[in-house]
Amino acid sequence: MGKKKKVVLLGVILLLLFSISEAPNILAVSDYPTILGAHRGNSEGYIENTILAFESAINNPKYQFIELDVQYTKDNKIVVYHDSSLLRIQNKNVYIAEFTYEELSNISDYEIPLYEKVMNLIGSKKKVNIEIKSQGNFSEDKKLVDEIIEDCKNRKVLDQVLISSISSEIVQYITDGYPELKTGKIYWVNKITYSPFEFMVADFYKEMEELGADYIMLHGSNLNNYQLLTELKPSNQTLVFWYFNDQMYIVQKDVDDQLW
Repeated sequence: MGKKKKVVLLGVILLLLFSISEAPNILAVSDYPTILGAHRGNSEGYIENTILAFESAINNPKYQFIELDVQYTKDNKIVVYHDSSLLRIQNKNVYIAEFTYEELSNISDYEIPLYEKVMNLIGSKKKVNIEIKSQGNFSEDKKLVDEIIEDCKNRKVLDQVLISSISSEIVQYITDGYPELKTGKIYWVNKITYSPFEFMVADFYKEMEELGADYIMLHGSNLNNYQLLTELKPSNQTLVFWYFNDQMYIVQKDVDDQLW
């Protein structure tokens, strides 16, 4: 890698680290009421996306909805897990998509729950935000979306479910194929994060409208620009801010900013 590329990469890393450490508290938008959800379950009290984390979130009234992440194993079992590998949490260089569920169960230090088990647990007790973790295979992503939506229909909880993704292709696919379902587009840092320019924020919302995103899910670092984000927000889009802990907030600026 050339010296110039190394400098650019270092700059990106420093920006990301700054974004985490300098993310304003949700009280930055204290002018508006907020609704708290359990990001990956109660991920402060328990390991994220585990049965214990979800049981705690269900039983704690402060969480009005629950967020969870889904992806396929090698044998097409849908598991609830955020990362593509076990490296961050378990220090094991093992990729979810490369192993069967049985193999993962034997490797993992704790139970990686099946989607079915988690949904059986939550039932209709709490509303749910399901994040589709794309592995870069759009055909597989679409299959996962279809399977999740069909399951939620069969459970009769589809009106309590929001499906989100970092992938614009997935959001567009849901918008086109399931227009009755609300979808969320997820961002960590974006060009608007530290850019206090009206035209950039307006263009951002226009892009989200064209994509069909009902909810825009931004990391808390974007609260550095919360004034423009809230002032320019169209009434048909809802702002959600998330953090790298158990916190995910829906900002209720407009009458349409309801929980599903």
